[in-house]
Amino acid sequence: RKNQFKRLLLACFLRWAMTMLLVVGVYLVLWRYSIQEVMLSKKKNEFNTLIIAISIALGLNIASSMKHMVRELRWWVLSWYEWTPKETDCILQSENFSSLFTLGYVTHRNWVRVYVLFWVLINVASQIAVATLGLTYNINQADTIDVTKPGTVAVPDMTNIQTNKVLSSNSQAVSALRYTANNYGLIALAWGFGGVDEIPKPGMLFDTDANLMYCSGNSCQYIFYEATPDNLSYFQMVATNRSISTQATCRSWKVLKGGDGTQRTIVIDDANRTVIAIPALNGAAQTTFMVDPDRGSGPNWGHILAFEASSTDPWFYNCNVTVGAVTNVQNPVQEVGVNVTSLAASAIALQGYGASTFGVNSNSTRHFQFQSYPAESFYGATQGGNVTGMGQLMASFAVGVVAITAQVNSNVNAPGLLPLKGIQLDINKWYYVHLILGLTVGLQLLLAVIAAAVASKVTVRDHSCVGLATALQPLL
Repeated sequence: RKNQFKRLLLACFLRWAMTMLLVVGVYLVLWRYSIQEVMLSKKKNEFNTLIIAISIALGLNIASSMKHMVRELRWWVLSWYEWTPKETDCILQSENFSSLFTLGYVTHRNWVRVYVLFWVLINVASQIAVATLGLTYNINQADTIDVTKPGTVAVPDMTNIQTNKVLSSNSQAVSALRYTANNYGLIALAWGFGGVDEIPKPGMLFDTDANLMYCSGNSCQYIFYEATPDNLSYFQMVATNRSISTQATCRSWKVLKGGDGTQRTIVIDDANRTVIAIPALNGAAQTTFMVDPDRGSGPNWGHILAFEASSTDPWFYNCNVTVGAVTNVQNPVQEVGVNVTSLAASAIALQGYGASTFGVNSNSTRHFQFQSYPAESFYGATQGGNVTGMGQLMASFAVGVVAITAQVNSNVNAPGLLPLKGIQLDINKWYYVHLILGLTVGLQLLLAVIAAAVASKVTVRDHSCVGLATALQPLL
């Protein structure tokens, strides 16, 4: 009996080890594919083939293990009572589901029916457990990052600001360009500014809910995107490794006279007590940005003056705004034109239509340009002499102009990294995966040990026809 128990236990352990191996296989497949941020669509067939094959093998192995347990226990069941020939036949063949059902039907003993019901439920539950693994994961379209490959992509045409998104036509007149640039800076507020820790890495899908521009200190940054060309059946737009930065360096002085915004001139607290002319009397609680387009701007820079009017703490700022070059350019079409950078640098002060009335005719392109923003607004927020804060306001406006231009301008095709259709494996809750697989191996091991211990209480014959005939000979 002692050797018999060891033999039965070893056989059960080997079958359990096979289950354990298959469970590990299922887990590794789920883990390996779920840790990938994105996969090509063809990987879906590969994953399905592996997970289905291993799951089928696992289900068959569990069913086989249960069958062997029942086969070992049949001799112990025969020792319970004196059985009718029909019951004996069903018990000897109880490893088959049909015979087990028949035994439960023909017997009049309740304990036997409980025994039959137990093994039926265990078999069904084990197969349901394997099947429910499919409910723990989903294969979805990638929604955060995509796979790319070298190919033809659509990139924004950044040679000029296209004004037809703001105006009734795509006019390239100076007044139209200035008016559009200032509007784009305001529109950028709706897309949002975030910190540099939010900058998307290359391959990240464009997210309409995420911030479009990123600032730190007195500088801001925009990441360029590439999209699929119009001739493809799907649309994807992903971040690239190309970016453009803006920076504003400011100096500030307290306003000694005229700081409430109701005087034509102000006096600032510099070494010379300089008198500055103000183009518009807009009162307190607002900031007026000013630029002379002829002398205060260049191809990628702008010299901006700002008057922060207040009845209690007025300030004056003198700032230089610069727009940097695009990084990681691989093709000339990826550059940002001078017509865009020059306007972006001074856009916060540009009006376009209508300007200063200081000795010039209405609508002249040579007007001293200015714009006022209330203190309650983002760009008019009181800085109280903080040069970093004022620098960030001007840098964010400039980068906003570039960003919105990139978003609304028409696209041109160019070589780049083409976004492909990507998928990702989402595990709803790893807890359920652990629970299902853990119970599968744990309960099988427990049942195997119990079955081996119980079956060893009687002599277990081998499974050959000769062994079975020898055991039944006295009854014939």
